[in-house]
Amino acid sequence: MEVSGKRRDPDLDEGSADATVYCQPCEEEGKCAVAQKFCQTCEEYMCDPCNKAHKRFKVTRNHIMLSKDKMPSSYPSTKQSDIGVTEYCRTHPKEVIKFYCPTHSDLGCGDCIVIGHRTCKVDYIADVSKDFTNGSEFRELEPSIKRTEDLLSGCISKVKELFDEVEQQSKDEIDRLRRFRTEINTYLDRREKELLGNIQKMKTDDESVLTELKTDCELAKSGLVATRTELISGDVSDNQRYVTARRVQKQLREIHDKMEKMAGRMKARKYRFVKDPLTEGLLGSKMVLGSLDVAEEFVPDLSTVTWKKKAGINVRMTQDKETCWISSSALISPGLFLLADFRNDCVKLVDVSSRTVTARLQLPGQPWDVCVLADDQAAVTFPGKSMIQLLSTKGGQLSRGKEIKVSPECRGITSYNNRLYVLYALNPRIEVMTLDGHIKSTFQKDGGRQLFQAPYYLTVSASTPPTLYVSDSDANTVLQLSLDGKVLREYRDMQLKYPRSVVEVGPGQLLVCGLNSHTVMLLTERYGKMTEILGQKDGLTKPFSVTFCPHTRAIVVGMCDNTSLKVFKAK
Repeated sequence: MEVSGKRRDPDLDEGSADATVYCQPCEEEGKCAVAQKFCQTCEEYMCDPCNKAHKRFKVTRNHIMLSKDKMPSSYPSTKQSDIGVTEYCRTHPKEVIKFYCPTHSDLGCGDCIVIGHRTCKVDYIADVSKDFTNGSEFRELEPSIKRTEDLLSGCISKVKELFDEVEQQSKDEIDRLRRFRTEINTYLDRREKELLGNIQKMKTDDESVLTELKTDCELAKSGLVATRTELISGDVSDNQRYVTARRVQKQLREIHDKMEKMAGRMKARKYRFVKDPLTEGLLGSKMVLGSLDVAEEFVPDLSTVTWKKKAGINVRMTQDKETCWISSSALISPGLFLLADFRNDCVKLVDVSSRTVTARLQLPGQPWDVCVLADDQAAVTFPGKSMIQLLSTKGGQLSRGKEIKVSPECRGITSYNNRLYVLYALNPRIEVMTLDGHIKSTFQKDGGRQLFQAPYYLTVSASTPPTLYVSDSDANTVLQLSLDGKVLREYRDMQLKYPRSVVEVGPGQLLVCGLNSHTVMLLTERYGKMTEILGQKDGLTKPFSVTFCPHTRAIVVGMCDNTSLKVFKAK
């Protein structure tokens, strides 16, 4: 098969041993010169002048050249046109791909190999292609492509589902916005009606008083007109005139007395409509109706979710001497929870997806509560040691860090804005401190009233503005406080007895454990109430700690003296 656009001696077609081979670059210019060299990279015969020119150019000076005694005596059976039916080099569009570099998984022409793969061991496609297409690697390629196609098909289907989800979410949130707008309109209409009614009542009452005054004055005036007429009449006797005069004198005194009393009523009340400053402030706000809360993992309204019980996770390890008592848990990353095992003096990491304990760290005492801090850190309280221990959770490993000395019976702990909020059961109070243990403020009373009876856990709700929630076991309540310790609201419910862990799961939604009621309650700020979502029917016995993972949509419950974590997933 001839090289396209090139001429050669006819004797070569018959494979003559003494056939003369000519310089191919010269042939293209219409010249005839006997070849003295063969460029193995370009697969071309060259005379001495062409060979010297070939070596002068940077891109070809390192091509592999064979001398006359080593060059093939006939044109290679595999020509550029044979390989050219595949494709041309993307880097050098006029050159055909002839080589493959296994080291870099790169295909290239001769120029590519010389420039970028000079030290690599490359495959010449013409030499290896037949064995490759007959080998196992090629046979396995089609199934591999099919598997990848299936993965991509699954990805496309998932994208289509997400398109539907995006469309539905848009409709749902528009409906939520418009329902809220309708609620606002209804409230404003009702409030406007009330204010208009108040104005109308003011007007009616004032008009009634003034009408009564006017009527009294007009009657008194009419009486005086009649009396005056009688006094000046010539038809009246002196005796009658005397009687009339004395009577009118008394009437005048009575009228003047009445007019003095009328003076206090002789006025119209002044009033004006005063704008509510909060409502007026909304008009200048960019957040009047609300905002779009965009999160990596959106937390749905948990009151509308049905929970499916999954198999429990055994968190007892060989180092544990006692039955586990998971007194607290916190979400480290999607599906990964930090547990405080009060009974076994340790903390553990558990992966809900693999259902395994991935790390364990022995501690110097019984841990009560844990909270997650920035930079792969966590904090744990020790009521009996009067201490807070900082931990590192980096890389899924646990190690001890700095210790912070605090007062006895430190129980609950949470963090916000680089501050620790520490709850004490003894002399009940909250201390706000830095990560170095420096106390910035203390909350114990509000307006002279003792805030807590027996508080054990607390959390910060990232609502606007952020607030504190504290579970008070003896009072059977959850108390909402401002970040400066002012009482905002008190939550209680008959289904919540002896509350323990309280954790935020999303904007305005919190979970609370009821130890003696064997329940997990959902506290909703918007409605100002609590609702049971899990109970004894779901296998709960003395729940102590609870955490929610939005990524896996799972609630994880730790119970008193129980080695198994209860796991519930949203259907």
